[in-house]
Amino acid sequence: MLENWDSWTLGKVLTLFLTLGILMIWAQITVWHHRGKFHKWQMWIPVFALPFFALTSFLVVVFPFSWAGWLQTVMCIVVLLAGIYGGILHIGAIAKRTGGIRYENLQSGPPFVLPFTVAAFAMIQLLNLWY
Repeated sequence: MLENWDSWTLGKVLTLFLTLGILMIWAQITVWHHRGKFHKWQMWIPVFALPFFALTSFLVVVFPFSWAGWLQTVMCIVVLLAGIYGGILHIGAIAKRTGGIRYENLQSGPPFVLPFTVAAFAMIQLLNLWY
């Protein structure tokens, strides 16, 4: 069952877990942004970017060639920037709610931590690729 498991490095295993995590987060983001009726064009960014991030992550595991690594690097940078941008947008949306940035608005407003989590996943994968 675990034939050739020794050839699976920690980097490959971590990449697979990050891929699964990104796909789960992507599903949740898609549901929440659909509920928000995609009223801002920026809501489409993670819906389109995260599946490509997951695909390039999977390609790095299956085809560990330099072209796949560079493609994954580009996607990591895109997702990292998109996550930071999304986090700023979420905090801005919370600040516009009645009362501004208060605990109640943090609970009921857009999830301000989620975009930064996506950015953290991209940063972890960048570190995984290059170190």
